[in-house]
Amino acid sequence: MGEKKSKVYSPCVSVCQYDQDNTCFGCMRSKEERVKWKDTNTTDEWKLENLNNIQERMPEYTLKSWKEAYKKKVKRLNKNEST
Repeated sequence: MGEKKSKVYSPCVSVCQYDQDNTCFGCMRSKEERVKWKDTNTTDEWKLENLNNIQERMPEYTLKSWKEAYKKKVKRLNKNEST
């Protein structure tokens, strides 16, 4: 039987630049959070909670552009899965 694939997509929007604390400017995730997203044992519940947490820490100008980019990413990935 195949492994269940998560339907919660990574918040990465390919703007991978880091501050002195190693937090990504594009998705506001810490190094630890980025590693945990890649762990196959990480639950969708944790991922959804993390998505909410990172949005809360984003400055307003970042949040607006991130939401637009993330929405496009999810739409593209869902379209690719259905083909």
